[in-house]
Amino acid sequence: MIRRTGTFFSIFLVYFLDYFGYALVFGVFGPLILDPAHKMFNPGTSMEVKNIALGILFAAFPFARFFGAPIFGDIADLLGRKKTFYFSISIGTMGYFISGLAIYFHSYSLLLLGRLVTGFFSGNQSTCLASIADLSPDEKSRSKNYGIIATLGGVSWVISMIVGGVFSNVSLHPNFNPAIPFWITTFLSMISLWAIHRFFTETHKGAKGFKVDLLKGVRHIALCFRIKELRILYTFYLFLMIGWGINLLWLNPYVISCYKISHTQLITLLASTGVVWSFGSSVVNKLCLKKFSSRDITRIGSYGLIAIFTLCAVSHTFYTFAIVALLASLFGALAWTNALSTISLAANEQIQGKAMGLSQSVGSISFLLAPLIAGFAFSINNALVYLIAAGFVLISLIPYALAKKTALLSTEKS
Repeated sequence: MIRRTGTFFSIFLVYFLDYFGYALVFGVFGPLILDPAHKMFNPGTSMEVKNIALGILFAAFPFARFFGAPIFGDIADLLGRKKTFYFSISIGTMGYFISGLAIYFHSYSLLLLGRLVTGFFSGNQSTCLASIADLSPDEKSRSKNYGIIATLGGVSWVISMIVGGVFSNVSLHPNFNPAIPFWITTFLSMISLWAIHRFFTETHKGAKGFKVDLLKGVRHIALCFRIKELRILYTFYLFLMIGWGINLLWLNPYVISCYKISHTQLITLLASTGVVWSFGSSVVNKLCLKKFSSRDITRIGSYGLIAIFTLCAVSHTFYTFAIVALLASLFGALAWTNALSTISLAANEQIQGKAMGLSQSVGSISFLLAPLIAGFAFSINNALVYLIAAGFVLISLIPYALAKKTALLSTEKS
């Protein structure tokens, strides 16, 4: 018999700490790479080279996750969730340790290796989503539990911004440095491994016979568009996440470039987006589920993002931009939470791990493309960044509208 309380606790803890490690870099890597005081590059290295290096560092995680996520999705379906958690968390912990070691010894190449290792073995995110699907048989419970996941992601984002901002700031204490947040993450990751061992009860027995295929991510992207029941939803999810990714990944450089603000104001904005995301995915999402289906809420969130991103492009003051950026987090939480729920509900119960792994691969592709698109747009005109983000979300609604004509959404209960 599944011990539901303990199992849910361990799943939520793993997701919380995994997202903590992912979000941590947004507050640490910028100053680490660009500030000569951290000695990650020779003093004569140009700012252009440093910016390229920073972009590669950000791209390393989703690039590796693109190949790793579908593999761990299949492992979770074939060998069970618990064994998958053991493997992915253990190696992922080593990735955090390598990253901290790289920063301590001022080695960019070792830091890049750490991000690749952590990204590839971040498949425990899809395993968390598949485990929740195992324990959530209907639309309302699944959307509710995915809402909790989104809330935890928001809270984790806030805490990671604080931890990264404080413990990497040498001016606050002479013993602080950017490596410390990664030591902390290594320790927390070990705690999540213990939680799986202590509290998690297997939710899916699985089957024997698994063969590692490093190109599975590439094949699975093609598979997304061959599965009749899911291809339209994955197309929608791809464009939605490109639009959202442009906002998430480019928020920091956009604000720094367009507005004269202090470091405290920037960190406060970044942390506040996490607070609003958590509020949207918990309180607002629960209220919406009382009157609307997951499909309807996804559409509402997408419409909201289009309007908000357009307002971001025409905001002339930091405070105006900050307000609309926070609203973007609210609508983004609604869209993401219910988009995942809709995809999960459209997949049969035997391929939940695969479906969530595919979703993560699609998300990885989106987050690889988003900074490239944003960077090109920013070089032309600042306002284009958010106008293009709005455009991608708008495009995503075309396949979502076509989904009405298929059977995959007909089983949803209003």
